[in-house]
Amino acid sequence: MEKRMTIKDIARLAGVSVGAVSTAFSKKSSNVHLSEKTREKIFRIAQENHYIPNITARSMQSQKSYLLGFFYRSNNPFLQTNLLKGIKKVCYEHDYDIIVYPCDTLEEEAHNLQTPHVNQLDGIITTPMIEDGRTNEVLYRSLLERGIPLVQLFAELWQDLPFIGRDYKQIGNNAVNLLYENGHRHVAMMVFPNYTDRRVGLNNALMVEGVQSAVDSLGMELELLTISNDAPREEYIRAADREAEKLLHMSRRPTALITASGLLAYGAYSCLSRNGIKVPSEMSLLACGDDIEQFSQLAPNLSYFPVELEEMGVMSARFCLEKRSGSPLKHYFTSSVCKGNTVANRAGSGR
Repeated sequence: MEKRMTIKDIARLAGVSVGAVSTAFSKKSSNVHLSEKTREKIFRIAQENHYIPNITARSMQSQKSYLLGFFYRSNNPFLQTNLLKGIKKVCYEHDYDIIVYPCDTLEEEAHNLQTPHVNQLDGIITTPMIEDGRTNEVLYRSLLERGIPLVQLFAELWQDLPFIGRDYKQIGNNAVNLLYENGHRHVAMMVFPNYTDRRVGLNNALMVEGVQSAVDSLGMELELLTISNDAPREEYIRAADREAEKLLHMSRRPTALITASGLLAYGAYSCLSRNGIKVPSEMSLLACGDDIEQFSQLAPNLSYFPVELEEMGVMSARFCLEKRSGSPLKHYFTSSVCKGNTVANRAGSGR
């Protein structure tokens, strides 16, 4: 059986130190300076001898696994893919790899958290699940107690643990102010039904609070629309379409609709378009998030407040690599609006 090449063999053939070979294969900064000619020589010899860097040996030497775990609910590929872009960027810079743990139920998340190799992770990034008020808090805290840094994204289920998310109350406030500046005085908001349960729907509750606060302070009128409780995520667009029908039957129709997400905005647009309501001249449309690919080829270029997904991924990965397991990290993003073309300026219209 042919002997497998080691880093020492490559160093000997290249006439350099083991540290030089390690530096050549690492993207991290190092005290060892290599000329481009030496680096190319190391790569050529490694390729000729079919050498692959041994991540296991590197892990044993540094007491790191060079692995981050990303735990997420698999029902929204758009969000997760863009979060992974940021996580991957940091991992690439530091020679780390990512293990992804998708799940659809609380039980699947619990299974993922109890797999043997989870104990070797150098950090955990999670969009934690909650079902009927239940979570996997005990399992997450058990891993945290073993010294594994952990960051919650989007859902701040545990106030004392590190969190990166959005300032939903401010975003709701900003949405109303934007419409007010464009001459709107009577608006509607479409939101998910869990906004009444702060344990399950805290983000939506905060968004509604922000909208209501701004409406009250500016002397505006607000109509609240809530999609059906029993609508599964894959039916949100259709549910929003049905809920938007209520706008058509109001004696005094609002001039603008704020939605909690892009999904709801496109569902509402479907209804408005089918019933001959022109967007934005007759009804402005503004989304407080982008949780879906833009449908600009089929619908107007939506005006929305983007979610800083890639930035969240970058920040969470850097937090884990800094081994800040005891840090009280709290960061809330508040994005500027992507203007699109679904908000009309009604100043001087008299409405």
